[in-house]
Amino acid sequence: MSEIAYQNKDVTLKFLTEALKHKSLGVYGLPHIRIRDAQPTNLPAIEANELRLDNLFILEDNSLALIDYESTFSMEDVVKYVNYVARILKRFCRENTEIPILHLIIIFSADIQSIRTEIYDFGCMKLCIEPAFLTDMDTEHIYNRLKAKINSGEILNDEELLEIIVLPLTVEGKKPKQELVKNTVELAKGIADENQMIQALAGIITFADKVIDKEYADYVKGAIMMTKVAQLIFDEGLEKGIEQGIEKGIDQGIERGRAVEAIRCIRIKMNKGYEAAVIADLLEQKVDYVEKVCSLIRANPKDTDAEIDQKCRG
Repeated sequence: MSEIAYQNKDVTLKFLTEALKHKSLGVYGLPHIRIRDAQPTNLPAIEANELRLDNLFILEDNSLALIDYESTFSMEDVVKYVNYVARILKRFCRENTEIPILHLIIIFSADIQSIRTEIYDFGCMKLCIEPAFLTDMDTEHIYNRLKAKINSGEILNDEELLEIIVLPLTVEGKKPKQELVKNTVELAKGIADENQMIQALAGIITFADKVIDKEYADYVKGAIMMTKVAQLIFDEGLEKGIEQGIEKGIDQGIERGRAVEAIRCIRIKMNKGYEAAVIADLLEQKVDYVEKVCSLIRANPKDTDAEIDQKCRG
């Protein structure tokens, strides 16, 4: 499996956000948390071992929620979150915008039943954690209930969608989690509603990424990506295949589909006011390519993403 292109991460986050949007996290023991949207997270100097940038959400009361999960927890993790919060605050100061209320929500896997304290008082500052513990979730019962519903072709309700997203975290140990991730992914792939299926896959892969290998994570992200651009891919593949052979044509169609999806992501971030250099950093793309795409979008505002891609290739 070739390395999944950067835009798949953007697509994955988009569908995870859709899965959580306007829902209460009551199933995780946090009924007061309702997500409205994702918050862009172009934060500088994030170390590789720190919290991923995908987990900052806007709540319905306009506060922000930094959401992550842990299967181990120590003072090093506390320091990690202090640094992350500081960088979030720094960004708001840099943008000269009002600093919102920020919630720190940590979903603890079944490996952790409690933590020593939920409020860390350092004298000059306090760090307040809003924990969600998954130890009380009955993994086998939930899995069998969801399996029966999915196999019967029924759509999951809001709580069931949130259950399937965190199901792999309800067992102890890395290896059992890895096995349950794979079983849950296969279960989610059977959801009849395509959009809900993608939301479930996006949620599983985002919350369980610490316990699965990159190859499998890329496989799931690729499945998400292929679903949303399948029509474009096979249209391109068929057209090229007639002229150059089916296999080569499909490969070129896939490449074109990914490029068009990349341009969509660039357009979204450009419309939000991001500079080309920032977009390139966020999407892990070359600056000169992003600058070219942005220039073409400005010059041809009515062009579709596919038409912009054609101009890039021309």
